[in-house]
Amino acid sequence: MSSRFLSSLRGYLSHHWINVRRVGLWVLVAVALYTLVGFFLVPWLAGSIAENKVREVLGRELLIGDIDFNPYTFSLEVTDFTLSDPDGHELAIFDRLFVNFTLVSLIDQAWIFQQVRLEGLVIQEERFASGESRFSRLKDDASGEPKATGEDGMPATVIRDLDVVEGTLRFADHLTTASDPSGTTSTIEVQEFSLSMNDAALHENTEFPIHFAGQLKAGGTFSFDGKIQVLPAFEINGGLSVEALALSIAEPYLQQFARLAIKGGNLSLDGQLSVSGDEPLAYHGSAGVEGLSLAPLDPGDTEPVVGWQAMEIEQLDLSLAQRSLETSSVSIEGGSGRVIIHEDQTTNFKRLLVEQAEGETPAPEGDDGEEAAPLSISIAGIVLGDSRLQFTDYSLPLPFSTNILKLNGEVSTLASDTQIPAEVGLEGQVGEDGLARIEGTIHAWQPTRDTDVTITFRNLLVKGYSPYTIAFAGRRIAKGRMDLDLGYHLSDGKLKGSNTIVFYDLELGEKVESPDAMDLPLSLAVSLLKDSEGVIEMDIPVTGDLGDPQFHLGGAVRSAISDAIGSIVSAPFRFLAELVGASEEDLQRIAYPAGSSDLTPPQRQRVGLLRKALLKRPELVLELAGPFDTDVDGPALKRQRAVEQLAEWLREQGREVSTPDLTEESTQDAMEAIFSSAYSETSLSEVRERFTSEQDEDPEGRSEFDAVAYRAHLAEEVIAAQPVTDADLAALGQARAVAVRDVLLADASKDQDEGSAVEPKRVLLAEPKKVESENDEQVVMEVGLALD
Repeated sequence: MSSRFLSSLRGYLSHHWINVRRVGLWVLVAVALYTLVGFFLVPWLAGSIAENKVREVLGRELLIGDIDFNPYTFSLEVTDFTLSDPDGHELAIFDRLFVNFTLVSLIDQAWIFQQVRLEGLVIQEERFASGESRFSRLKDDASGEPKATGEDGMPATVIRDLDVVEGTLRFADHLTTASDPSGTTSTIEVQEFSLSMNDAALHENTEFPIHFAGQLKAGGTFSFDGKIQVLPAFEINGGLSVEALALSIAEPYLQQFARLAIKGGNLSLDGQLSVSGDEPLAYHGSAGVEGLSLAPLDPGDTEPVVGWQAMEIEQLDLSLAQRSLETSSVSIEGGSGRVIIHEDQTTNFKRLLVEQAEGETPAPEGDDGEEAAPLSISIAGIVLGDSRLQFTDYSLPLPFSTNILKLNGEVSTLASDTQIPAEVGLEGQVGEDGLARIEGTIHAWQPTRDTDVTITFRNLLVKGYSPYTIAFAGRRIAKGRMDLDLGYHLSDGKLKGSNTIVFYDLELGEKVESPDAMDLPLSLAVSLLKDSEGVIEMDIPVTGDLGDPQFHLGGAVRSAISDAIGSIVSAPFRFLAELVGASEEDLQRIAYPAGSSDLTPPQRQRVGLLRKALLKRPELVLELAGPFDTDVDGPALKRQRAVEQLAEWLREQGREVSTPDLTEESTQDAMEAIFSSAYSETSLSEVRERFTSEQDEDPEGRSEFDAVAYRAHLAEEVIAAQPVTDADLAALGQARAVAVRDVLLADASKDQDEGSAVEPKRVLLAEPKKVESENDEQVVMEVGLALD
């Protein structure tokens, strides 16, 4: 039965199905089925499977408007594609995808696409505050890891012509910034970008050309032409060109570290970009930034803190693999900077910095997880042209501000891995006629280790610096000019500074109350320091240890100036004596004989030295308080009065004596008469008896009279009888001061130097002063100086 059945079946098939006449029909049927499956079933199945798989595996929603497949040309067209996150955020969109697969792939055993064209692609990535992004979540949700091409016998893939046109990339980043601590979103959008590749092969060690170009919504264009390799490691190398890329897109990232707004600035690049397995990023080419302006976030302060018109670097070499950055000279034209010291003595730069919590900004790590080596930086130099710097100090009782304009110069090589410091040479204009110059050497990365800088200011109008003198000594400056030479040497954190200050025609203004002002007689200091040419020169050394938290440069300079002025005003005559090569005592102490206002030759010489000092310090004013000592000058005046009375009595008697002596025998009768007149109740014979004694050995009993002792007694009594009042003593003191003043003023006419006379107004007579002398022979006057 079985044999008969098989025989019947074979005959039936031969007759009905494998008949040669019916082959054409079956071919037509097969073609029709192939066409129906290819044009209709395959697109429907592909769309349905893709949407279901994305939903099941990734948990995302995929919408496809239409899929067209041509089974004869092996071309696929997909339109209106949308991939969305569970929250409805559209991750990827495109208008049209066209793929043309070539049949040569069947022979070459590779997936070969003749053309892939993607139109209207929109990718919208978003990074959250947690650090996750939408595409990283998509990757984490994908089941399994994709295997490399070629594994498990998978054929290689080649795309002859790949084009992405009219694409858009949007990246939203959620940040916490100084302008919005609660959180803000930074959005970077690349518009109308195009991507093209030729012969893109996913073979190992195979490169193929790539072109990528676009523009940012914020402003600027970019393009990249080069080669790319996908396997075994991603590599890309080619020419990068960036034109006028708006730096405002970096503002939210800048505000994580500083309270600054980017008001302007465009970046330009032209060079070679490389990325590979051994090189995370390398760039070799030029760079420039135009119109940069960084301003505080404070709406009431719109002035830029840092900026420039143009910054150019002809050659910039960056290699993250080698951890190095090298540049040619950095040229900055039209630079500007603003330094502000606020009322609490903090600077604007310190206030602009955002405090970082500990551990908030971890150091970058290398591939092995260890802390990456610091970037080695070498800048061939910095060249400044027509720049300016504004300095403002609000910490003073009177706010102060100045500008350095037309700042030009250069700084030599700045390198982080050299022991050789950089040379600095900058010069600018201060005000209309002032000059500022900075010269020396500085180690930019370790300035406290090796720095030697001289800052020179010339022809500064001192009146504008009144805020500092008010804070320092409570006085304004009326007028004058100033030169400054500030030299600072730092070695291993130890500071040694030399400051030379020269004032020309300085005049102080009115006093101003300042709680922190030091109690210094500034007018006296100026008078002592200003020479005959109207010049004041001071050397102010400053030393200290910058490692000492108690050390502050401003306070050290203030203290040094105070000490210098204090040492001068506390011992002014020592300072004046050094000017004329004398001792302090020679200028300050004038001695007079008891009861006399005459200057002895040595004392007259002292007054001459004092006059020389006055000529060297034309604004110095002396105060002469004539001294008198009751115990020393009183007896001397009485003797003088007694001599004068004796001379007068002798003249009345017609007996002229040039210098009568109170105890001479020739004037005994006159002294007796004067004594009797002064002591009318005392008998002269009784006085004589006191000085008469009998001689025991004389047989005749005669007596002996001591005439010398008698005349001495008369002189003592006559002297004691002379009236000397306090007014007489004060008049003597005044006469002594007048004697010094007359010598100072009278001798001026003998000086041969024109204009060297001591003006009368510079020698003031004060009230006579009662003193206590060190001995009974002379009375000393302490010369004084007029105070503020």
